[in-house]
Amino acid sequence: MTVQYLEPAQLATALRHPKSRDRVLVLDVRDEDFIGGHVKGAVNSPSELWGNEPHVDSLIDQHIAGKADMVVVHCMFSQQRGPRCALELARRLEALEQPLLAPLPQVYVLRGGFTGFVRHYKSESDLVEGFDPKYH
Repeated sequence: MTVQYLEPAQLATALRHPKSRDRVLVLDVRDEDFIGGHVKGAVNSPSELWGNEPHVDSLIDQHIAGKADMVVVHCMFSQQRGPRCALELARRLEALEQPLLAPLPQVYVLRGGFTGFVRHYKSESDLVEGFDPKYH
């Protein structure tokens, strides 16, 4: 499975589309830098917990299996943590090979991370919640 990049505008479109909104999972892998806002509905899964198969499997069971067609992973800038976690998730999804996961959801990295997303959407409450500029 390959991991592709998704532009902030593409994520905004997917989150605003009534048919896809419930099938999109945003995984925010920021650690302590999660404070100060997030993509509305995002699940925070700190990158420090990744590398632990039971943690990733739990994420898959709770939020992905049979629920998500698209998983968008990001950190603050999506330069290190986001891409690393997205690759780990994609590998784990392939390794599980469960019927519940067929077809496998597409895994993306949000280009520019949370910083890039809020640059465009920080004032749009349907896309961002809890935004506090003092943290950014």
